[in-house]
Amino acid sequence: MSQIEKMLLQLMVSLLVGSFICTGCAANKGYSKKHIVSYSGRRSQEKTERKDLISKAYAHYLRGLLYEKQDNLEKAIAEYNRASKYDKKSSAIYIKLGVAYFKKGEFNKSVTQLKKVLDLEPENIKVRLLLGVIYATLGNLTDAVTLYEEVIKLDPENKQALLSLADLYVLAKETEKAILVYEQLVRNEIKFPYVYFNLGMLYSQLNKYDDAIPHLEKATKLAPNYLEAYLGLGLVYELKKETNKSQQAYEDAIKIKPNSPLAYFRLGQMYVERKMYEKALEQFQRVLDINPKVVDTYFEVAYIYLKINKTDEAIDVLLKVEPLLEERSHLFLLLGLANSLKGNFTAAEEYYKKTIKVSSNDELAHFYLGALWEKQGKRESAKKEFYMALEINPNNADACNYLGYMFAEEGKNLDEALRLIKRALIIEPNNGAYVDSLGWAYYKKGKLNEALKYLEQAVELLDTDPIIHDHLGDAYFKKGLVEKAQWQWKRSLEIDPQQEQVKQKLQKLIPGADEVK
Repeated sequence: MSQIEKMLLQLMVSLLVGSFICTGCAANKGYSKKHIVSYSGRRSQEKTERKDLISKAYAHYLRGLLYEKQDNLEKAIAEYNRASKYDKKSSAIYIKLGVAYFKKGEFNKSVTQLKKVLDLEPENIKVRLLLGVIYATLGNLTDAVTLYEEVIKLDPENKQALLSLADLYVLAKETEKAILVYEQLVRNEIKFPYVYFNLGMLYSQLNKYDDAIPHLEKATKLAPNYLEAYLGLGLVYELKKETNKSQQAYEDAIKIKPNSPLAYFRLGQMYVERKMYEKALEQFQRVLDINPKVVDTYFEVAYIYLKINKTDEAIDVLLKVEPLLEERSHLFLLLGLANSLKGNFTAAEEYYKKTIKVSSNDELAHFYLGALWEKQGKRESAKKEFYMALEINPNNADACNYLGYMFAEEGKNLDEALRLIKRALIIEPNNGAYVDSLGWAYYKKGKLNEALKYLEQAVELLDTDPIIHDHLGDAYFKKGLVEKAQWQWKRSLEIDPQQEQVKQKLQKLIPGADEVK
């Protein structure tokens, strides 16, 4: 349950209980008048005794009211229970008992008493509303929803029931039902800003951004200082790729609450999406200036440093956040990646192992450790880690491709290689590296036509990879297409001139050539 939902539930409870407390005197008057008038003119012995029982019930009821005003719920409940023994048909007594038990936190007992009221007064709306709150508090959303739906049948315009029902649909993740109820409230021109905010965010969950925006804007008009509404607008515009409007919404949020770390954080993330890393770092620094314990900020900063090849700075930032964390598997994983990029493979290996020790089912840690070991020539150990990653997540496309490509390079287990690479391509069909792996596996299997088909496709998808051009050159050469092979190897060297093996292939093709022009 979100903080907003908790606040709404507390507000709903206080309103309902307050309404019962405020009507206590009225219930008291109704109680006395109902019974005293009813019995004042009757003379039979049986009716006189009945009147006496009612009088005793009323006396205990009044004592209960007095104790409840003094916040002595134990004695109030005792008096209401005594009253109920003398008068078993008084809904007023059962209401007071139900409310007292509710205030005391004894929800099941409260439910028992309030159900007695519904037996006596089947159309009592207030009792249904309170029962709905209790069921929601107990986590019994099904019965809570049923009660609110019953209230709406009795009173179709009951805003409290509609609001509660919509909130419960949100909790139950029944987004479309929640939207229908909120839309009914909006048609009735309800003035609660949070209704429009909730409706806007629900539409955004369904990727209906054009429906979300007007409601979020309405929330900001009803409540110009509604920080969450501006943040919601910023997020929706960001999802729509309307970055200027997104930036404006986040800046409006900052104007409303200049010390809000969340507004700066979201603005920083938006700059990251736009690859405006310096501006993103400025925003994240403001977050840390306001609250240095917002741990996600350190990770965002570290990601930026890794993207711009500042691995030392990334490592420094990650080490700063370590004391703030209880669960450190993600931290160790990033430190492993940073050290690997820096070329410090010993430290990287240790951090990956630490990650696995803390979280044995971390597929990425197994994958990166496998990749590290493959680079170090520990191929069998690498394969075990890749298989472990796939055991955790069979749809880890990178692990499928990496393992399949290793088999293809070795010229071993080629059927397994094809199976793994094809699985990777089901997940990411337009990944040029994966298509190259498939073509290379077919090449190693001796199926040149299939190899050429996929290697040519790979070049179209990823023209800047020298290895793919090299592979295609090999396939052309083996097919006897020498000129095409020569062109692909030259293109490979244009991208990466340091490839000695590719130079040697060209020199064999063009005897006496010292360099490739």
